[in-house]
Amino acid sequence: MTLRRSPSGGRGDGAKRRIGTLSGVFIAALLIIVCQLWYLQVLEGGRFQEASDKNRTRVRPIAAPRGILFDRNGLPLVDNRPAFTLSMIPRELDRDPERRTAALGRVASLLRIPYPELQEAADRAGPDSILPVRVRRGLTMDEVAKIEEWRLELPGIIVEVEPQRAYPTSRFAAHLLGYVREANEEQLKHGRYRRGDMVGQSGLERLLDEFLRGQDGGERIEVDAMGRQMRLIQATDPQPGAEVVTTIDRRVQEAAERAMEGHAGAVVVMDPRNGDILALVSTPAFQIDQFTGTIDPEAWRRIVQDPEHPLLNRTIQSQYAPGSVFKIVVAAAGLQEGTLTPGDRTYCTGEFHLGKWTFKDWKQGGHGHVDLLGAIRQSCNIFFYEKGLKIGGTAIARYARAFGFGTATQIDLPGERLGLIPDPRPGRDRRAATWYAGETVNMSIGQGRVLVTPMQVARFMGAVANGGVLWKPRLVQRIERPGRGVVWHDPGTVTGHVELSPMVWAFLRHSLWSVVNEGGTGGGARIPGVDVAGKTGTAQMIAKSRSDRGQDHAWFAAFAPVRDPEVVVVVLVERGGKGGQVAAPVAKKVLESIFLEKIASVGLGG
Repeated sequence: MTLRRSPSGGRGDGAKRRIGTLSGVFIAALLIIVCQLWYLQVLEGGRFQEASDKNRTRVRPIAAPRGILFDRNGLPLVDNRPAFTLSMIPRELDRDPERRTAALGRVASLLRIPYPELQEAADRAGPDSILPVRVRRGLTMDEVAKIEEWRLELPGIIVEVEPQRAYPTSRFAAHLLGYVREANEEQLKHGRYRRGDMVGQSGLERLLDEFLRGQDGGERIEVDAMGRQMRLIQATDPQPGAEVVTTIDRRVQEAAERAMEGHAGAVVVMDPRNGDILALVSTPAFQIDQFTGTIDPEAWRRIVQDPEHPLLNRTIQSQYAPGSVFKIVVAAAGLQEGTLTPGDRTYCTGEFHLGKWTFKDWKQGGHGHVDLLGAIRQSCNIFFYEKGLKIGGTAIARYARAFGFGTATQIDLPGERLGLIPDPRPGRDRRAATWYAGETVNMSIGQGRVLVTPMQVARFMGAVANGGVLWKPRLVQRIERPGRGVVWHDPGTVTGHVELSPMVWAFLRHSLWSVVNEGGTGGGARIPGVDVAGKTGTAQMIAKSRSDRGQDHAWFAAFAPVRDPEVVVVVLVERGGKGGQVAAPVAKKVLESIFLEKIASVGLGG
């Protein structure tokens, strides 16, 4: 008998082999998965956990509102308003170079921002930084809408809301207030500021930056993959900057700026009782908001090369011959020294001869017989030529320095010039050793080497008004912090005193009143109901002139009321012509804004 293998037994062995093979493959795959999980969880777990946290956590700084500058009556000179800022978060930018380039290119196209500017901003911080880097401040609503429309394709690009400086007008008190912009590289080196901080760069904004800058707050938030906020993790409230009460009167400042429209020059309004500056105007002024953001290089070049020099603060940084305003110094020197009396007279023919030189009067044909009062009232050059030689250049220079000319007023603004009072005494230096009588003649009417600033003239006229006290010009009354009260205040500082007899002071004040109210050269500043005293000045200028003959700078320096002076107004109009015709009417407009109620009561018969 022959034995045969069952067909069913063979089929069973093949199935077992297939099951074994599949089991091996499954076990191998499972081992690979387990090993991969072990690798991800154990070896790379920390790195991936950190990456996960970075992807969903965002730090959002909250800028502290900058402190507000108020005028003496509580009106804001500069305020804050919410504004949109375009920022980028380096760590959230697309890592793929092509997609990142495309995103930045899209932003450049939408907002017309140069691509290199965006690239520079992206490189400004490290690639893993979670802090926003500011790119462009002051976005319009249309620009914000464009960014939001393409938001899904612009990872890492965000729009923030930040406080931004707001001014009454773009040029309001530009040289006084100054401007704010991001800290530059030089400022960042000192360690006081972080990149993106807004810092005062000029004027009071710079002077008071440590008080005006608040303490920024911030939020740590969780966001989804599209950058949308999911929940707030942590928050710190910002602390606003201090409030500053200045000495400025906004109404007077605005009136002075209106009065100077169309003119280049300066206006200083000061309280002679304490040195408070009520208005400080330099024209033409620059546009403040043009400096708060990124300024185009071509626009910056136009400003710097502008022949009208809008960046120059003419109240303290420009030096001018004082012209006939200086005659008050000469009169004070002569009267106090006894080399001049009110009764001294001369006959003015319109010309004064000194050797081979001829010095002319401003009036063709002269003024005829004049005494000291008449010479001041009519601003007779011939009288002061003659008497200036008698008084002597040394005495004139000494009294000029006593009145503060040739020295800083110490106002708390940068760049103040000292002016120049020449020293006629022989042997002091090479220039002084060659002093000629003709230079004394020129100095006697505020010409020649004599140079002053409008702020120095204001301090000088304040001393005439108050009886000889020289005040340091004061710009800030006090600084207050919320919840802490006054943290700093300025009581005022006396920097000098001019010693003249009461009779001399009385004569000077009466003479200046006569200039305005008795047919003198300052009649353009006469105001019914307000006793204004003042002195005109017309300073000849050849250098940088717009004509071969030169164009005169127009001066007018005044105070009012005469009996109890409350305010000093000094006006300088560059290349304006006659002081009485140009500068005095400007001063009148300023004085009218100050004494509005008194003038109105006179008009109503009060």
